[in-house]
Order: sequence, then C-alpha cells, then structure tokens
Amino acid sequence: MDGKASELLAGILPDWPQWAVSLLLAMSAALAVTLAINHFYTSNDEKESPEEQKLLNKSHKTHESLLAEFNSFRWSYLSVYLVIMLADWMQGTHMYTLYLSYNVNISALF
Repeated sequence: MDGKASELLAGILPDWPQWAVSLLLAMSAALAVTLAINHFYTSNDEKESPEEQKLLNKSHKTHESLLAEFNSFRWSYLSVYLVIMLADWMQGTHMYTLYLSYNVNISALF
C-alpha cells in the first residue's frame, strides 16, 4: 500500500523528495488514527453524569445547549489563537533581520 501511495503522490508532487512524501503519508495516517480514536471514544465523555444533571436542573439549560455554547466558545478561542500565532510567525523573520542589523548573537537569545 505504501509503495502505491508513494508512487501516486510522486506523480502529483514530482518536485518533492522521497522523504517528504513518506513523511506526508505517515502524518496523514497519524491524523486518520487520531480522528478515528476521537470519533469512537469522545461520545462517552460528553454524556450527562448525575452531577451534571443536578447542575443543569438548576440552570434550566439542556446538555445539548451547553455543548453548543462550549463549541462556539472553542471555535472563537481557536480562531483568535491562530491569528495571533500567525502574526507571531510572520513577525519572526523581521525580528531576525533586526537582530542581525544590530550585530546581536541570535543564538544567545534563545
């Protein structure tokens, strides 16, 4: 299977070295395993427990509405986080150039 997939990817990505194609396949397989584990084992964690049922009765919310509210918060958080990480990543090249212009030993900074 790995040989056929490597040949197919090498045809699509002819400029990629073999090690990069193999790494892409390995990372894709790891992602597939992670998604499968998430699909089969997450549902039990998201079921209502007796303690949660008591809290839900007090707040007059359903489990599904709390889960939807949490997922909305999660996506808001991740979108802001990704924008900040992208900005930091883009700033890195400029900081490198700035440090070089002042003759700073960059290896001593980190």
